[in-house]
Parts: sequence; structure tokens; C-alpha cells
Amino acid sequence: MADYLGVDIGGTQIKYGLINDEGCIDIVEKRETPMDSLDSFVRVMGEIYDDYADEIEGMAISMPGIIHSRTGFAVHGGTLDYIKNMNMISLLEERCPTTIHVENDGKAAALGELWKGNFIGVENGVILVLGTGIGGGIISNGKLLKGNHYSAGEVSFIKTNSDRSSDEDYMFGFQTGLRKLFKTISNRCEIPLNQIDGHLVFQYANEGNLEVLTCLNEYCRTLAIQIFNLQAILDPEKFLIGGGISKQPLLLELINKSVAEVFKEKNTELFYAPLIEKSKHGNKANIIGALYNYKKNEQLSFE
Repeated sequence: MADYLGVDIGGTQIKYGLINDEGCIDIVEKRETPMDSLDSFVRVMGEIYDDYADEIEGMAISMPGIIHSRTGFAVHGGTLDYIKNMNMISLLEERCPTTIHVENDGKAAALGELWKGNFIGVENGVILVLGTGIGGGIISNGKLLKGNHYSAGEVSFIKTNSDRSSDEDYMFGFQTGLRKLFKTISNRCEIPLNQIDGHLVFQYANEGNLEVLTCLNEYCRTLAIQIFNLQAILDPEKFLIGGGISKQPLLLELINKSVAEVFKEKNTELFYAPLIEKSKHGNKANIIGALYNYKKNEQLSFE
């Protein structure tokens, strides 16, 4: 059975590990995502590859941005400002001489859940991956929806305020990204921002810290409003919530509470409220889906 190097490039961390043909991945390592330059990014990716070069058939990569998954061309890299209008496969193969395939992170998460997770048997579904921004993936008629320009599901860029439509702070990815949540908690609870992570937030929340719970409820309310909007447009059977914090039971409880409230408000009761579930594979879904994309692209290359 072949092994591959699965890599999930995020706005904060790069997660990676060996994954086999069946999508099984055990150990996930982490490194900080370089934010300063393309050269630093290629150097880190090369160092990761070197650790596995003798064990793998190829690299399956998930990353932010608008990615042409058949060719590897990146229109942009989302939070990675140094990636713009370049071919990621050509760029990385110079340093990592192996077969490489690349997919957008939200789409990879959707593929991972469609192949091995909670989208099995689902005709229409949406996954929202809560991280630095909001990764999005859409399953339509049992298949991944990519769109004419490979940008379907880029929900981070949904504008949330018509009066400040050019302000990045009023995009969905900033309003409901973890950076915004952590910053809000830092300000209200007077905790240094560099000390806050998901574990600390939910430690305080589960201990009953009222200020943290208020911040979380506001966060989930903002998320629930956009879930309503997406439901009105796409009418999926279910939404999956992914990302590292999706494993926190309290988060799903608060999201479901906020969604129920939004769907009971005037006029919104005209729509069916969707099921809200956590992703089966959490942070691993992106890597599993990246491998699924890899295998599909390799299959197409031989047809």
C-alpha cells in the first residue's frame, strides 16, 4: 500500500503527515506557516518533504486561496499574500521532486468528508472550516462544486456590512475567524492576545466564565446568520463544522442554539433549518480530501 505526504497549509500552521491509499493518517506534525516571503515558504515545504522523501509516492496539498486543482495554478493564496498568480505545482516540484497535486483547503475538507466522513450519502451539503478565516466547501448533487473560476465556497469573502463593504473587517472570514474571536476575548477579559488559543477559550467557557461565554455566543450568532444566508441560497441537507475547535462539544451546542434562534425569527421561519454537525475528521479532513483530489487527478491523467 502506497504512502503519501499529506500537507494542510493554513494561515497559522502547516499540518502534515503520512497518509495511505485508504485515507488513514495517524500522526499529524505541525510547523508555523511562514508569513514573510515566498522563499521562506518554499524552504519550509522543502524541509518537510526531506523528512519523508524516501517513504512517499507523492505530495497531496491543501491550501487557502483560489486554486485550479487540475493544473495547480493559484490565483491567490488567501492569507498568504506572497502567493498570487503562480503555479504551485511547478514552484514546489523544483524543491520537492515528486508528484504533487494541490486543492483549496475548504474544498479539500468537503472532499475528505465526502470520501470518508459525514458527507457520505449526502447529495447537498456545506462545510465551514473555522480557522484563521472561514474555509468553505460545497457538495452539490453528490459532487464537489468548484464553480466556473474555482472560487465556489470562498465564503470568507462574503461582505457583511453594506455601508463598509470595502472594509476587510466586515468580511465573513474576519468576522468569524478565530483571530477576531481571540482578539475580542483578549480585549474584554484583559488577557494578552499571545496567550489565547482555542484550548484556553474553552477551558474558561466550560468553567462558566461569563465574559468568555458572551463572546462565544456573539461569535456563534454571527456564524448562524451566515448559515441562514447560505441555507437560503443553497438549501443543503446539512452543514458540517470543521477546524480544530469543532471538537469542542460546547461550540456545537452554542452554534445549534444560535441557528435555532435565527431560524425562528420573523420571515426566517419560512426556511427549513439544516442539520448542524461537526466534521468527522476535524483538522485531518483537509489532508484526507487533498489525497482524494490527488488520486482523482492521477486517474484523470491516465484516461
